[in-house]
Amino acid sequence: MIMEKSEEARLREEIRQLKDILDARNEQIRKLQASEKKISTILDTVTDAIISIDENHRIILFNNAAERIFGYSRNEVIGKDLNLLIPSRYQNHSRFVKRFLKTKTPHIISKTLSLTAIKKGGEEFPIELGLSYTEIDGIITFTAIIRDVSSQKRIERKLLQSERLAAVGQTVAHVAHEIRNPLMIIGGFSQQIRKSLSDDRLIQKFDLIFDEIGRLDRLVANLGDFTKQYKLVKRPSDINAVISDVIKIMREIYPSEKYLFDLDLAPDLGEIICDPDKLKQVYMNIIANGIQAMDKGGRIRISTLKNGEEVEVRISDEGIGISEVDLLRIFEPFYTTRKSGSGLGLAISYRIIEVHHGEIQAVSKPGQGTTFIIRLPLEE
Repeated sequence: MIMEKSEEARLREEIRQLKDILDARNEQIRKLQASEKKISTILDTVTDAIISIDENHRIILFNNAAERIFGYSRNEVIGKDLNLLIPSRYQNHSRFVKRFLKTKTPHIISKTLSLTAIKKGGEEFPIELGLSYTEIDGIITFTAIIRDVSSQKRIERKLLQSERLAAVGQTVAHVAHEIRNPLMIIGGFSQQIRKSLSDDRLIQKFDLIFDEIGRLDRLVANLGDFTKQYKLVKRPSDINAVISDVIKIMREIYPSEKYLFDLDLAPDLGEIICDPDKLKQVYMNIIANGIQAMDKGGRIRISTLKNGEEVEVRISDEGIGISEVDLLRIFEPFYTTRKSGSGLGLAISYRIIEVHHGEIQAVSKPGQGTTFIIRLPLEE
C-alpha cells in the first residue's frame, strides 16, 4: 500500500514537471509568435524596401514597401533570382554573393551604395542601398534596405537647372537689351538708304539686310519670352482637352501618311488650374521637336495619368534620341543639336512649366527616341 502511494506521488510529480515544461514551451511559442508578428508589422510599415536573399541568390523576403517601389507582388518574386530587379549592365550579381560565401570578406557590407534598380515595367530608377548579412546555424541570409531616391534626384536636378537658367537668363536679358536699340537704328537708316536707291542689285542686297534684321528682331522677341516674368491667365482646364486641341492642329500641319499620333488619355484627370494657352505652346513645342527628330516619319505617343497630387503628361517620339551630355543642357537658351532653330523653344517651355509650379524633364538614349515628362500640380 505504501509502495502504491509512493508510485502515485512519483507519477504526479512527473506529470507536474511535464506540465511545467509544456507551459514554458507554450509561453516561448507565444512570445516567439508575438515577436514574429511585431517584426512582420515593422517590416510591412516601414517606407523603405526590405529584401532578403538566400545563399542561392533567391528572394526570400519582400516587404510591402518593396511591392510598392518595384511594382511586383510578393508572390511574383519569392523564390525568384534577385537579378530580376537588377539592371543587366551590372552583369550577374550572384557572383558577388558567391565571392563573399567563399572569402567572407565584406567589401560592400554595411556601406550605403548609390545604384539603379528595375521596376516591373522595365523602368530604371535611382536607389540608395544598405546591405547586411546574418549567419544562423551556418546558413547565411543577405538583407538589403532600399530607398527610392527618384524624387530627391528630381528635386536636385530641378534646383541645379533653375540655378543655371537663372544665371543664363540674366545674361540673355542684358544681351537682348543691348541688341534691340542698335538693331532699330540699323533698320531705320537702312530703310532710308534703300528709298534713295535706283540700282535693282543694290535694292536686292538691302532686302537681304532687312530679312536678316527681321530674323534678329524675332530672335530678340523670343529672348524676351524667355526672360520675362510670365503672367499666367489661369482658369480651370481639362488637360486632356488641351492636348486633344493641340493634336488637331498638328494633324493639320504634318502629313498623316508620315506622322502618326497615338493618344492614351486617362479618363479620371478632371480639371486643374492652369493657363491652357501657355501649356498648348509647351506641348506644340515638344511635339514639333519630336517630329523634327524623325526625318523618315514615325509615331508620337502622348499619355496622361493622375500620379498622387500631380497630373503627368508624357510625350514620346521615335527619333534619333539625345545623348546624356546633351540632356543636361537641352533647357538652356540657344542650346540646340539641330542645324536650324534658335534653341529657345525648350528654354521657354521650361519657364512656362516652372511658373506653373510644375516640372519638366527628358528621358532619352541615342537611337531610342525621347520622352518628355511634364508634371503639373492638381491644386495650387
